Amino acid sequence: MFSTTELPKASALLLANPTIVTLVKRVLLSHGFDVLDMSDVAGASNLAKQRRFDLAVYDEDVRGALELADNNNTSLHRVAIGLLSEGRACSTRAHLHFVMRKPLDPDLVDKTVKAAFAPIAADRRSSFRHTTDIPLISTLLHNGGNSQSLSGVRIVNLSLTGVCIEAGEMLPQQARVELVFPLPGDSARMHIAGRVVWSHSSGRSGVKFTAIHSSDQHKLEDWADTMFGLNHKV
Repeated sequence: MFSTTELPKASALLLANPTIVTLVKRVLLSHGFDVLDMSDVAGASNLAKQRRFDLAVYDEDVRGALELADNNNTSLHRVAIGLLSEGRACSTRAHLHFVMRKPLDPDLVDKTVKAAFAPIAADRRSSFRHTTDIPLISTLLHNGGNSQSLSGVRIVNLSLTGVCIEAGEMLPQQARVELVFPLPGDSARMHIAGRVVWSHSSGRSGVKFTAIHSSDQHKLEDWADTMFGLNHKV
């Protein structure tokens, strides 16, 4: 069964004028973000050396906020929203994915944050790895024209693009495998083909998926979204 490891919530950095902090922060919290609101741009810049936020909201009324976005510091955020005054031209260098004009409309803020979830979810899922302990229902190994069924194989971590399996023996690299296993909460079986891309004398091997049915792909994506709390549909 899957471990109960708690995965982190999506994070947001908010650099905004005090008059609109409450509105923007309320919307971010309603979408499940862990929000850090700051008025110190220098402090926010220093944070870039320590962590990366999923979303950053930059208000032009906070001195230096847009300059921070202009620096195109990709270690600071995955997605950036700029809050600009009416008629204010957006810098061509600003690393902004969405722009909202003030005065802010609560419904527009909500829709913009919801739209921002799509690239955030895609980015997080692409690097998603989850420790597991799943016994494989079936493992078929194809190598050099020979095929054999392996018993006692377990999945020890799972992502959207592959798995790490423990087979009790060192599997040949580049061998093809066919895996059948369940996802938690779903009685249907996943049927996925892959290729061994690395192996270790401990018996653990990395398998990259090479063929997966669209319905199984959707199940994996839904499961990953659930684990991260990214249940928003744009």
